[in-house]
Amino acid sequence: MSSAFYALYKIVKFLIYPLTWMIVLLSLALFWSWRRNQLRLRISVALALLVAYLLSIPPVGWTLAYSLERRYPLKVVHGTNEPFSYDAVVVLGGGVSRKGGLRSEDRLTHESLERLLCARELMLQGVSSMMILSGGNANPDQIGTPVSLVMEKALKSLGAGNWTVMTETDSRTTYENAAEIKKRLRPQSRIALVTSALHMPRAMALFQQQGLDVNAFPCGFTAGLLPTGMMRFMPDVGYLRQSTLAISEWIGLFVYRLSGYA
Repeated sequence: MSSAFYALYKIVKFLIYPLTWMIVLLSLALFWSWRRNQLRLRISVALALLVAYLLSIPPVGWTLAYSLERRYPLKVVHGTNEPFSYDAVVVLGGGVSRKGGLRSEDRLTHESLERLLCARELMLQGVSSMMILSGGNANPDQIGTPVSLVMEKALKSLGAGNWTVMTETDSRTTYENAAEIKKRLRPQSRIALVTSALHMPRAMALFQQQGLDVNAFPCGFTAGLLPTGMMRFMPDVGYLRQSTLAISEWIGLFVYRLSGYA
C-alpha cells in the first residue's frame, strides 16, 4: 500500500467518525451565530443533536453492528477430528495502549487481548501447529513496540503450548496484514483467521483477495441483547462507540473495494 493511499485512508476514516460530524455541525452553528443567521444556526444545532442522539441509542448501534457481525457467525471448536487441519491460525492485532503517564509499559487493548485469547483457545484445541501474530505500528507518529510483539509477550505470560509462533511486524492496515501474511505462507494455504466480529467482513474480503484459503473465526461480538423498556431509547456512550466502529468498518470496506484492494 502506497504512503499516499495510507494517508488518504486515515483522513477518510477521521472524516466519517460521528464525533467529527458533531464537531463540524457545532462549528457551523458557531459560524452562523456570528453571522446572525438564526435559521441556519438552529438547523446546525438540531442536526448535531440528532446525530448525537440517534447514534448513541441502543437500536441504532446494535443494528449497525449486527449488519456486520451476522455475516460470520461464531464458531465453537471442541477438539477436532482432524488435528492441524489449518496451516496457521492468524491473529490480527487490534491496537496497543502505549506506555506513558501512569502506564509503565505497552499493553494490549481490549480488542487485541480478546483476539489473542480466542486464537490461543483454537491452538489448544489442536486446529493448527502454527500461530501467526500480525501487526506493526499503525500510528507512524508514535514510536513503540509493534502490536504483534506485544501480543507475543502476552502469549508467553499466558502460557503457550508446543506450537510455532511467528510475528509479522511490518503491517499498518488490514490490507497490509493480508499482504504480509501471504508472503509468509505457501500459495493456497488454509488459515484460520481470528479478529473481532465487527472487523471480520473487511478482513475476510482482503485476505480472500490475496488468494488465501481463509476461514473466519470471529470473536468479541458486540450485538448482544438490547435493553428493554425506556432504556432502549436512552443515549449511551457505549452504543455511540459501537455505532462509530461499525460505520468505520462499512466505510473501510467500501474504500478498499472502490480502490480494488478487496
